Amino acid sequence: MNLSSPRVNYDLIADLYDEPGRDYETDKNLIDFLNQKTHHKAFHLRILDMGCGTGKQLTANYSKFPELEIIGLDLFHGMLIQARNRCGEIKWIQGDSTNPPIANCAFDYITNQFSYHHVQDKSMMISSIFRILKPNGRFVITNLDPWSMPRWIVYTFFPAARQRDLADFLPVDQITDLMERAGFCNVRVKYQHSHRTENLNDFLNYASQRHRTSQLMAIGQNDYDRGIAELKERVAQLGTSARLSSEICLVWITSDKPG
Repeated sequence: MNLSSPRVNYDLIADLYDEPGRDYETDKNLIDFLNQKTHHKAFHLRILDMGCGTGKQLTANYSKFPELEIIGLDLFHGMLIQARNRCGEIKWIQGDSTNPPIANCAFDYITNQFSYHHVQDKSMMISSIFRILKPNGRFVITNLDPWSMPRWIVYTFFPAARQRDLADFLPVDQITDLMERAGFCNVRVKYQHSHRTENLNDFLNYASQRHRTSQLMAIGQNDYDRGIAELKERVAQLGTSARLSSEICLVWITSDKPG
């Protein structure tokens, strides 16, 4: 496992990654932020999604708030092609989250959704976000918390994926510490932990499309092949209706820049 290399080269799979199952609703944290800014004219507010991918979240936000100035930034050109095709009204920028080509104090609200684990230097990324965020602005991270979900079905059959995630993600208290060191205040954390049973045959079909989650793209071929073989064997033994318990934990980390 080479942790110095990019977790996933999304230029290779951008057209596959952009699937209906990844649709998004309007960002509820953005709605909360705007509700607290009722004394501001909405069209004066600038919103950034850092690590925007194919732009589904920002497009959902734009459909609700077309008066906002909304910008997406991503490292991968292939993802931005998908984003531009989705919504031409949004400005899409290619750039590195650790050194974004953006002026100081440029945005009122910045979000990073399901992407910070792709950034190797988390401290520099958070410092850069603090730099480009306006005073009284807000920054929100949304992601999985692999430290809180050891029984996720992906990890059950692909244990190398959990080891990679534990290397690429930070424990939440380390993220909040980096935020506070960068200058953020009012750092707060919200979890959503859910348990469910998964149909093994459905999961085999999902996992066989390796591009559908970075957890499978980020592990070695041998680790992936072993997991698929174990899944096929389990389905053959137990039948296509067999189910297995699983868990998943989402985390939202919200912080503000002092005025």
